[in-house]
Amino acid sequence: MLGRLYLEHRDFLRRLLLGQAVPSRDVEDVLQDIFITVWRRLSYLVTPEQARPWLWVIGLNHARNYRNRLRYEREVLVGFAEELPEQGDGASTEVLLQAMFGMFRLKRFLGKISSRIRDAVIPYLEGRSIAEIAASLGIKAKAVYSRVRLARKRLEMLALA
Repeated sequence: MLGRLYLEHRDFLRRLLLGQAVPSRDVEDVLQDIFITVWRRLSYLVTPEQARPWLWVIGLNHARNYRNRLRYEREVLVGFAEELPEQGDGASTEVLLQAMFGMFRLKRFLGKISSRIRDAVIPYLEGRSIAEIAASLGIKAKAVYSRVRLARKRLEMLALA
């Protein structure tokens, strides 16, 4: 039964993983993890007709877990420049895609926080000191620390969701 599921659905799961932003170099490893889970839970599959939706859910869960692990294993630093490095700089397509995804998430996060917090966070991310930010905003350094800490907490909450 497991062999038949593998032969019939591996291409479907491979496309699913690629569509879920799992890099092609890691797709086979994640696919192997999926089928280990399938082997462990094969008794829960009632009929072969239910296999594709069941495998789809398992595949989505493994793709999500892969992205979560990746987030903790390595950090991609993204600047605020609108243009990305060119291919001539030796940057791979994958690094560019990760940078674009990071930029998209950062812009979305900055759009969700209040302008008071954003005014303190953006200069902080650009590398300015707390004292410089406080002076430019006309507030105390303690208030800048507080706003940056609040932004970090909100970002952590979004990452967990």
